[in-house]
Amino acid sequence: MATPTMDSIKKKMQAMKLEKENAIDRADQMEQKTKDLEDKLKLAEEENTGLMKRISQLDTDLDKAQETLAEVNGKLEAANKTSADAELEVSALQR
Repeated sequence: MATPTMDSIKKKMQAMKLEKENAIDRADQMEQKTKDLEDKLKLAEEENTGLMKRISQLDTDLDKAQETLAEVNGKLEAANKTSADAELEVSALQR
């Protein structure tokens, strides 16, 4: 026959065992959540890297387009000036 002290020790040991198992379960859950979040972070970082490369490429494309626009505008101005000069010459010759 077990003594009351022995029964209380057994109950305490069972409670501690259950508490330990619950703590292990919680730790496992947290480790899985951590892994899931780390995977999510890795994907987000990869996506960010891809977007940064795309932004860089778009910046390069924009610079090239602006250079081309400036060049074409310069040519247009020169053509307009040439046209205006030619019109003045024609006008002067017709007098």
